[in-house]
Amino acid sequence: MNGFSLLIGIGAALGLLQIIRRVPDNQSLRWTAAGLGLLAAALAGARAAYVWLNPAYYANHPGAAWQLTEGGLAWPGALAGALAAFCLAALLLRAPLGVAADVFAPMIVTVAVTAWLGAGFSGTAYGAEIHPALPWAIPSTEPEGALTFRWPLQLTAALTLFLAAWSFERRSANWRSPEVRAGAAGLLLAGHTALFSYWRADGGLAFNGLRLDYAAAALLAGLCLLGLLVLGLLRIRASFSDEAPGANRETWFSPRE
Repeated sequence: MNGFSLLIGIGAALGLLQIIRRVPDNQSLRWTAAGLGLLAAALAGARAAYVWLNPAYYANHPGAAWQLTEGGLAWPGALAGALAAFCLAALLLRAPLGVAADVFAPMIVTVAVTAWLGAGFSGTAYGAEIHPALPWAIPSTEPEGALTFRWPLQLTAALTLFLAAWSFERRSANWRSPEVRAGAAGLLLAGHTALFSYWRADGGLAFNGLRLDYAAAALLAGLCLLGLLVLGLLRIRASFSDEAPGANRETWFSPRE
């Protein structure tokens, strides 16, 4: 087992513990099973996206598409697979999308942290080459065998995401709306991913000139913003209801007398 696989496994286990911590004890088994389904769908999506991005090789080696031990995962595909499984899980669990997103969000962030760390072992998502005399320069062996020194992008990304998620978790613990907390967590992850993807020296994943990491981050941010917008509109609509606590519809657009 290589370092990347080990770290992803640790992240998945810690993420499932986050789910158990967030749901009632009598529902932990159902939600944990759903979390495992999300992880499996993310893995399948990541592999499918990588195979799709490398059609020439896998057309000549179709059996290699199933050999995960050889490596080859694309995180935008993992996001797509997780989103599809998330909608299905929320339906089967009969939970509102916002509530389900709030339960699963810590698991996704935890796996993202360990994925950045694992990228350092797999030699992907590395930073720019810098002078070896700098104290933060780390040695990196290129595929051609040459030794270079780069700034620790993977470690910095993992550390900053962990600290940001930890701080957000503490500050949002008393928020009354799980939907808002889930949307804000998604925006945090999307913004962090886009920023550190911009600093990748390996160029990231691309298809016909489109950076897929940017597209995936934009998709996640767009879905979170859309969810927050819909939630806000529903709350505004509810405030007009005659049954709303303290409602006084006559004063909404009437000047004070």
